Amino acid sequence: MKIVKFLASTGEGGLENVFIDLCNALSHSEEVEVIVFKEASFLKKFDKNIRIHLLTSSSGRFNLLLYKELYTLIKRIKPDIVHTHAAKASQIFYYLNTFLHIPHVGTKHNSRKGKIFNKLSYVTAVSKGVKESINNSNTKVIYNGVYPKQLAAKETKNTIFTMLAVGRLDTIKGFDILIKECFKLEFPFLLQIVGEGKEYKNLKHLINELNLQDKVQLVGFSSEVPRFMQSSDLVVVSSHTEGLSLVMVESLFYANVLISTKVSGPLETLDEKFLIDRFNIANKIQEVYNNQEMYKKDFGILKNNVQKKFLLTHIIEEYKRYYQDIIAVNVVGNT
Repeated sequence: MKIVKFLASTGEGGLENVFIDLCNALSHSEEVEVIVFKEASFLKKFDKNIRIHLLTSSSGRFNLLLYKELYTLIKRIKPDIVHTHAAKASQIFYYLNTFLHIPHVGTKHNSRKGKIFNKLSYVTAVSKGVKESINNSNTKVIYNGVYPKQLAAKETKNTIFTMLAVGRLDTIKGFDILIKECFKLEFPFLLQIVGEGKEYKNLKHLINELNLQDKVQLVGFSSEVPRFMQSSDLVVVSSHTEGLSLVMVESLFYANVLISTKVSGPLETLDEKFLIDRFNIANKIQEVYNNQEMYKKDFGILKNNVQKKFLLTHIIEEYKRYYQDIIAVNVVGNT
């Protein structure tokens, strides 16, 4: 199959990492061409066997020059199927495909915006929670996945209870609430927050205001999240909303214990004991701290039970079968 993958985002976060991983994994067995805007900051992460096309037009959803550029490009590539990710790319190609008539599937990555997915013929959602936000009966759930890394065993035990949070520094991640909840804890701890974003100054101010400089660290970007997870006693997801948290998926392979607010992904994957009720984060952390061995044992059992469905090798096969089904239906429809 010749597959075109189109993403309109230019930043570097969970969505972009999922997109890159899918493209790279698919390219091992299929012909994959990627379309992104020239401002994209993640180009070096693609495998060398992927052909990358950079759009030079402004990325406005109703920019006629963009539609002309994209139309010419798609006609030249002649893909068997186009797979768009997130609302913007899906909306742009939906309108363009009125003239191209190419099999098209769009993936919705969160439960928020994205009415365009109600109109597409074929949609995938990254979790059951995201599927429920789509008014389209032809929606298939395909989870995000990872290729697990082999990490050397941790040699020493932490001398202080160490917690980890990972994500873009954005209000939607709830890191401000997490810091305030940690202020309530009455035992020694270290909280490391890995990620970059616009809320850095606000979070730094909050840490100073609560006099938590020795207990909360804003680590910044790191490519070593699996090692951070392995070295932490607890990983915390404090988000207000998620599609399918890549942090959750990675935690299922690397973390000792994970707790999460009740967002899409964790709600359908984790046992109730690992879920945080109404942002009472401090209470849940205290419970884990008081029962560390029990939580570690029970989370280990859960990991063994669910890891398989989050393996990227499994996810890629699901996508390939779905692509083939869509292409077959369109071939029959055109004969």
